Amino acid sequence: MKNLIKTLQASTSYLLILAFMFVVFEPAISKAIEDQFTVTQVVTAEISFLTPGTDITMSPSLAGITGGTSNGQTTIRVLTNNALGYNMTLTASSSLGMIGNSQGGTIPAYIHIGSTTPQFVFTTPTDTARFGYTVEASTTADLATAFKDTGAICGAGSGDTVDACWINASTSAVTIINRTTATAASGSTSTIKFRTVIDSNPVPAVPQDTYVATTTLTATVNP
Repeated sequence: MKNLIKTLQASTSYLLILAFMFVVFEPAISKAIEDQFTVTQVVTAEISFLTPGTDITMSPSLAGITGGTSNGQTTIRVLTNNALGYNMTLTASSSLGMIGNSQGGTIPAYIHIGSTTPQFVFTTPTDTARFGYTVEASTTADLATAFKDTGAICGAGSGDTVDACWINASTSAVTIINRTTATAASGSTSTIKFRTVIDSNPVPAVPQDTYVATTTLTATVNP
C-alpha cells in the first residue's frame, strides 16, 4: 500500500513538472491571443433623375408676321452618390431649330455673333427669327463654365445672372452642368429656359404651324 501511495505521489509530481514545463515552453497557450481580419463592402456610384424634364409649351403663341417673344422652361433634379459628382449634357434632334409639324418651316436656331460661347443677351437681328436656350442652377458652382458670367460676359466669372447666356440647341452635345461632389438626398436642381423670338416680317417667313424641338438630357457620373 505504501509503495502504491509513493508511486501515485511520484506520478503526480511528474505530471505537475510536465505541466509546468509545458506552460514555460508554450506560453501562448496560457495567455490571450488576437486574430484580426477585415470585412470589405464596395458601394458603387449611381445617378438618377429625381425630377425629369417635362414637355414645354412656349408662351405666348406668336404671330408669324408681327412677331414677338415667347418663353418656356423645365426644372430637373439629379441625385447621385458619386464622390466626384456628375455632368449633364443637352442635345437636340436637329441643329435647324424648331421644326414645323406640317408646313416644313423652321424657327431657326440661335446664331452666335462672333463666338460659339453663350451670349449674355438674347439677340435677334432685324427681320429674323431665333430659337435658343440657357440654363440656371440652384447651386451656381454646378453650372458648366460656359454658362457662368461676370454680369456682362458669359464663359467667365462665377455668376448666374437670370435669363442670360443664350446658346443654340444642336445635335452636338453641350455640357450644361458639371458638379464635382455628390448631391444631397434632395438632389441637385437646374432649370433649362427656352426662348423664341420672331421679329416683324421675318425672312424667311415663318409659316403658320406648330413648331417642335426635341431635346435630350444625358446625366453621367464623373470618373
